[in-house]
Amino acid sequence: MRHPDLVALERDWGVTGDLRHVSRFAHDAQLAMDAASGPITQANIGIPSLFTTWVDPTIIETIVTPTKSEEVYGSAKKGDWITSFAQFPMVEYSGDVAAYEDYSRDGMTGANVNWEVRQSFHYQTYTEWGEREGELMGAAQLDWISRKNLASIAVLNKAQNAINLYGISGLQLRGALNDADLPPAIQPTPKTNASGGAASGNTWFDTSDPLQVYSDILSMYTTALTQMAGNLTLETPMKLVIPTTHQTCLLYANQYKTTVKELLKENLPNLEIVSLPEAGVSLSGGQSKVTQAQLFVKQVEGQETVTTAFTEKLRAHRVENFTSYTRQKKSQGTWGTIWRYPLACVTMVGI
Repeated sequence: MRHPDLVALERDWGVTGDLRHVSRFAHDAQLAMDAASGPITQANIGIPSLFTTWVDPTIIETIVTPTKSEEVYGSAKKGDWITSFAQFPMVEYSGDVAAYEDYSRDGMTGANVNWEVRQSFHYQTYTEWGEREGELMGAAQLDWISRKNLASIAVLNKAQNAINLYGISGLQLRGALNDADLPPAIQPTPKTNASGGAASGNTWFDTSDPLQVYSDILSMYTTALTQMAGNLTLETPMKLVIPTTHQTCLLYANQYKTTVKELLKENLPNLEIVSLPEAGVSLSGGQSKVTQAQLFVKQVEGQETVTTAFTEKLRAHRVENFTSYTRQKKSQGTWGTIWRYPLACVTMVGI
């Protein structure tokens, strides 16, 4: 005959299944301390690990390659998010003179203008979050919605950085490192090893002699002198862009403990040295095929030589609320990089 408590459990609480192994209920048993009946509970197995788990409130974010194109080449707003094309006028003066004579009409001056055209590119990404998802992450002390929004901004800025450096194929939108209007790149000077023989290659890592690295930079400066047609002096503000991986090469020292960086500071006092991950192969994410350095004049007759440009730095579109989740679109627009004076830049590949 079934125990009346078992019938009540099935009827009132939905406890079902094969309970034939149940020999007694708690109120049928004697006190647990009664040695004759034995213990009711299992042997002590400790406590759940969550009671001894500590969660660090500091969130560790993964390391990603920094977006430095705007820091290196500058940044400016051009147009707005409905602007598709931009035109940049370039004026050249012309003319000749003749010997003076009261009634002579010889000699004439004029000007010529060209319009350089660029196209804009707009791009977008979505951010979505669910109601339960947000509360679950909140229980873990994570500001999940804020994190997702920060991710969308980081993704857009990463795309902007890549476009600033490499442009977009098929559009009149150029990159700082591969603009077709930049003068042809030059090669590093031949490198020698410690014994005076030819080194295995001509990169900065094929030597530890600071003068050989310094000679490469002087070669870039000499080329810039020619390209700038005399509009350059040792005191002219310039910027040297090198791969991030090559910063240690500036610390090469000679027997007098003088480094490449110190030589440059002494002889080119207004030279600013900046590092760019994408100027090298290893940190470019496969986008760069060569390791290069750039030396460019910052300004020509008061005008910035180069700038990255955007139509919209960030446009946050309206928030869309659905039954149990929310989403938002964000967008940006870019012109890539605009070299106003390509001849003011010298590129050296293979360093």
